[in-house]
Amino acid sequence: MKKNWNEMLFGHVRVTVRGRIPEAFINRCVKESIAIWDIERVGDREIVCSLMLKDIRRIKPILKATDCRIHFEGRSGLPFLIRRLLSRTGILIGILFAFALIFILSNMVWRIDVSGADPVVEKQIRSALKKMNVHVGSLTFFLPSLETIEDELLGQIKKATWIGVSKDGTTYHVDIVQKELPPREKETGPRDLIATKEAKIRRIFVEKGVAVVEPDQVVEPGQLLVSGSIGNEDNPKFVAAKGKVMGETWYRSDVSVPLKTAYTTMTGDIYRKHQLKVFGWSLPIWGFKSHPYKEAHVDREIKPFHFLFWDLPVSYERITYRKTDTTHRQLTMDEALAIGKETAANQLLQKLSEDARVLAIDIRKRFVENGELHLNLLMTVEEDITKPRVIIPSERIKHIRKEKEKKAPAS
Repeated sequence: MKKNWNEMLFGHVRVTVRGRIPEAFINRCVKESIAIWDIERVGDREIVCSLMLKDIRRIKPILKATDCRIHFEGRSGLPFLIRRLLSRTGILIGILFAFALIFILSNMVWRIDVSGADPVVEKQIRSALKKMNVHVGSLTFFLPSLETIEDELLGQIKKATWIGVSKDGTTYHVDIVQKELPPREKETGPRDLIATKEAKIRRIFVEKGVAVVEPDQVVEPGQLLVSGSIGNEDNPKFVAAKGKVMGETWYRSDVSVPLKTAYTTMTGDIYRKHQLKVFGWSLPIWGFKSHPYKEAHVDREIKPFHFLFWDLPVSYERITYRKTDTTHRQLTMDEALAIGKETAANQLLQKLSEDARVLAIDIRKRFVENGELHLNLLMTVEEDITKPRVIIPSERIKHIRKEKEKKAPAS
C-alpha cells in the first residue's frame, strides 16, 4: 500500500508476523479492509510489514484465526512522538516555553517610527505615546486601537494638522503633518481699501493709509474706504492701505426646526466582554451576557495574534457596551425659535470671516408645517467689508490734479 500523510498523523508500526502460513494473515487483513504495506518476506514462516496504529486491535482476532504472532520492530508518527515528549517533561517544558517566548516576542512592539515631525514635536509624540503605554516592549493586544491613538495624539499635539498611525508587524508608524507658520506678508504695491457690499460703518481701524469714511455712514459696493494716497495733493505718496472697516450688513436665511426631537445620551454604565476568535468562532473568556442593555452603543476592538511573520487565525476581541438612553422631547414654540435662530446664525458665521458676529435676528415670517417650524429670518451682522484695489500712481496723480482744478474756480 502506498504511504500517505495519515501515517505520520495517526501513527503506524513496523511488525514481524510469524506463523505457519503468514500469507493467510495478509489475505484476511485485505479482506477486512485493514491497511497493510511494505510487505517483505524474511523466511518461510516470517514476514515484515507496516500497519496503522489504529488497526492493532482489529488484527488480534485475525492473528488468532491464522495462528500467527507479531513482534513490534518500530513505531513512528505523532502519537508516539507525543508519548515520548510526555515522558520527558524537561524537553516538553522547554518546547512550550520556546513557543510561548516566540509568541510573546511576535506580539510585542519593537520599534516606533515618527516621520514628518521636527525634533521637538517628535519628542512630544513619543512622550504622549508612552502615557498610552505605546512603547518598545509593550504587548500589542493590550494597546489602544489605532483610531484611539490618533485621536489622543491630535488632542495633545497642538502643532499638528493631521496624524496617521499604522502598524506593520511589530513596528508602529506615526506620520504627522505639522501646521505651517503663516507666510510673511509679501510686500505689495500701492492700494486702496474699498467696500465689498452695502453696509453701515460701525468701526474703523487703519494701520496704513487714510480713512475717507466715518462711523454711521452708509457705503455702496466699490466705494473707497481707506485711501492709499497720503501726504499733500502737490506731492502725494502712495502706500499699501492696511486696516479693517467693520460694517453692519444684512442677510436673509430660511431654516426649519422639528418640533418633536429624540435625544440619545450615554448613562455612564459600561459592560465589557472579552473573547478569543479562533477560525471565526468566538470563545468567551469573560462577560457572558449577549445583550446586557436594552439600548447601547457597541465598540469592538480586535487584536490579531502573530507568530514570527505569520498572522495566526486567532485574535483577541474586546466588546464594550455603553448604555444609552433615548429621550423624546416636544419643543415649545419659544424653544424652537431659539434653536432656529442659533442654527441660522452658526450656518451664516461659517461662511464669513472669523471676526464677524451677529448683532440681531428679526423674524420676518414663520409657520408650522408637517411637524416643523419654518422661519424666514433677517440677520444683522458686523463684519469686515474691505477688499484691496490696486493704485496706479500716474493715474491717481492725474485724478488728484483734475479734482484740484475743479475746486480752484470755486475757491
